[in-house]
Amino acid sequence: MFKKLVLAASLVLVGTTSALAQTADKIVIKVGYGTAGGPIHEGALELKKRLEGANSRLDVQVFPGGALGSEGEIIGQLQTGMTDMLMTTTGPLGQQNPIYYVLETPYIFINDAQVDKVLDGPAGAKLLKGMEAKGLVGLAFWENGFRHLTNSRSATKTPEDAKGLKIRVMENKVHLLAFKTAGLNPTPMAWGEVYAALQQKVIDGQENPIAVIHSSKLYEVQKYLALTGHVYSPAPIIVSKKRWDQMPKEDQEIFRKTALEVAQFQRKINRDAEEAKIKEMEAKGFTVTRDVDKAAWQKAMQPAFDEFAKEFGKDKIDAIINTK
Repeated sequence: MFKKLVLAASLVLVGTTSALAQTADKIVIKVGYGTAGGPIHEGALELKKRLEGANSRLDVQVFPGGALGSEGEIIGQLQTGMTDMLMTTTGPLGQQNPIYYVLETPYIFINDAQVDKVLDGPAGAKLLKGMEAKGLVGLAFWENGFRHLTNSRSATKTPEDAKGLKIRVMENKVHLLAFKTAGLNPTPMAWGEVYAALQQKVIDGQENPIAVIHSSKLYEVQKYLALTGHVYSPAPIIVSKKRWDQMPKEDQEIFRKTALEVAQFQRKINRDAEEAKIKEMEAKGFTVTRDVDKAAWQKAMQPAFDEFAKEFGKDKIDAIINTK
């Protein structure tokens, strides 16, 4: 009887060991980001599908809506190896190295064609490469898109129309100075607090790309949308360098190639859907100002532009502006 029990226990242990080995064969990749829906989320799901299709050992787990923390917190997790991948705005990266704020300079980007040439060209490659010094590996630039202004008080064709508005902005020194010089009252606030703050009239408005405004249903608590396009927000996809260095070369190639391919997919779905989202929000009560006086906005924000051109280097600013 004792021998039978020992044999049974041995079989259980063997079975358990095999199950653990099989689990260990799966490579779990944790991907976090701040938005709960929209093109970043759609891009993440497409990335998951393509990575798992290219390598059956991969188990890509997505955590949208800040489930793993704020973007800044997830960057810290990447640096320690707690989390593997992040799609983020460049604002939190600017806190790691101010050079990333160059991409957030007001009106440095004018249209999508210029964006693509810069981000997919030598300037973009250099910015991605520079992340390695901070324990991060940049794979590609996705996007949130051009940022626009909403508020609950009045249509804002010019900065004069928006003067004094209390506007939520990210904790980003470029955005803070740009709106301050334009005569508004920029107020840093965590994104999770914004809807309630708008609803309760703690702040008058906010600024974000169309996809974020739409997915967050800000038309429920705001009346006016001005298509200012004052800043373009790229969304680099980055990996923990600690995790990256543990990957075989062939897996690194799969990740880099797939991230670049999905970047084209992600930007396209974002841009293709934008006009339909604007019209949908108009139908739900948004008053949309399309004929924004961008020259007036650019002039009002020029002091901030000049300040950061000095800090970042005018040559870097000019290299982006002159990319056609």
